[in-house]
Amino acid sequence: MDDDILREKLATSTRILAMQGVLGLFGHVSIFDRDTQRVFISPGFGSDKATTGARDVLVCDLAGKIVDGKGRLPIEWPIHTTLHGARADAVSIAHLHSPYATLYAIAKREFRPVTLQGTLFADGVPLYTQPQLIKEIPQGNRLVELIGSKRGALLRGHGVVVIGKSIEETVYASLILEDDSRKAMQAAALGELNTFDPDECREFGASDSLERRAERAWGYLQKVEARWDRQPGTGQGFLA
Repeated sequence: MDDDILREKLATSTRILAMQGVLGLFGHVSIFDRDTQRVFISPGFGSDKATTGARDVLVCDLAGKIVDGKGRLPIEWPIHTTLHGARADAVSIAHLHSPYATLYAIAKREFRPVTLQGTLFADGVPLYTQPQLIKEIPQGNRLVELIGSKRGALLRGHGVVVIGKSIEETVYASLILEDDSRKAMQAAALGELNTFDPDECREFGASDSLERRAERAWGYLQKVEARWDRQPGTGQGFLA
């Protein structure tokens, strides 16, 4: 895919995730160009995610060396480079401090889907237990081993990582994970949660229709983001 298209899609995804309240002071998103072995990554800590443009995107190699763009890579760049390098299906990766999904990285409760859309995570979301930022490649390799072929992971007391075959899939799956987590927390106030077991998850087939759903959601979110006022807390509600 053309570099300009990759930069624009990454910038758009960053603004969409900011609009939805899962990307703010912390967090970053990436796309991997397998042909050139380059990682396109959004700015990290302290950048204004709501106004991220194609010009703000950084490009690095799998060793974390910047090959294009001005600025510093996010400190947890190894999250992206190790997963991109290890998995052919890891085309896009988001590291987020999603408010509700992160609760599963704090509470001693295994993530189990409570909505039909949430069954996308039929294989579960494992917990990376090391209480450290992933700043070094060996730490990233441990994350790769933990995730295996799963769609993402929780980072203890920290945030989440979500993997997709496209930027559209990563954005959609990230928002589904956050929505499912929010609904689980809210429903817990009413009593015991009625979760879906792995067999029920696979029977629904959320993964089978993921590409189609992700593309439709992307089209919708692009239109909403285009008229968003860029103010924190004013663009949420994608799945409410």
